[in-house]
Amino acid sequence: MDRLYNFFCFPLLLLGLIFISNGFVGFVENNTTDTKNNIQTANQINKLYSEKEITPSEKEITLKGPPITEILNEKLIVKIRIKPINPTITSKIEEQNNPSIQLTLSDKDFDYLDSNKKEFVKTVLPIIINENQNILMIRSFVSELKGKLETLRTLNNKEIRKLNEIANKYNIKYHNKHKLDLVDEILLNVDIIPNSIALAQAAIESGWGKSRFAKEYNALFGEYTYDNSKGVIPLERENGDTHLIKAFSSYSNSVESYFNNINSHYAYEDFRDIRNIMRERNNFSNVNLLVNKLSTYAEDENYINTIRQVIKTNNFNIFDQKTITY
Repeated sequence: MDRLYNFFCFPLLLLGLIFISNGFVGFVENNTTDTKNNIQTANQINKLYSEKEITPSEKEITLKGPPITEILNEKLIVKIRIKPINPTITSKIEEQNNPSIQLTLSDKDFDYLDSNKKEFVKTVLPIIINENQNILMIRSFVSELKGKLETLRTLNNKEIRKLNEIANKYNIKYHNKHKLDLVDEILLNVDIIPNSIALAQAAIESGWGKSRFAKEYNALFGEYTYDNSKGVIPLERENGDTHLIKAFSSYSNSVESYFNNINSHYAYEDFRDIRNIMRERNNFSNVNLLVNKLSTYAEDENYINTIRQVIKTNNFNIFDQKTITY
């Protein structure tokens, strides 16, 4: 009986050992496959991190291409696109090779004006000329930084701080922007406004300096504001309107604000585009091309014609080449 029992049990025991062995081998093979899958998954994750937009916290991930810092720099470059200008307009701006002759402003330059206008022009024009000269100094500084960036590819902290201050003044975003792009954008937006245009607008908006806002609040250009701490309520403001007229501590501050407005507000992009062509061709003589882009400055439908007429009637164009000495 024992032999018969052993005869049946031994094969069963052998079969059990075979099954256990196969199970163990299968377990090892499955674990090996899972490990390979895990390695593949890790590579896929690393690849995803490599392809997605990198953040500073992910700098430790190595790539098979350029360093992450280089990729970050590429992402920060914002190319400025200049929209095309009507060829009919650009054809009216001839290129001048010789710089315009600058003449020093003198008291005799005002003799042709009547007494009322003479007092106003003699007071305001030097401030306008001074602001234009300040802007030319800013452009010269920024141009020097552009040259330095193109050669040395770096700026010191003081230069960067000053550049950012200029950008901030003219509402130009400078955070996370390549410095070469920043200087180009400043040079595109910040430039002179012909003396004749600024003077004509000051005369129109302030009633030749006789308006209440000009006399009491030094407001020469009728600029709007919605800040109650910076403006005065117009006496004839219509119901529902909330704007105020911007007040200033001096004529100089009013002129500076006007220049800042034209050089930064989106409403005057077309003005700045035409001016850029004039800058490239060294020719600001046709001021009417710029005047045509000031229709949004006032609600008056005849505003452009009014500016033109004031410039022509008062011969303000003779002041465009004037400078002042200190």
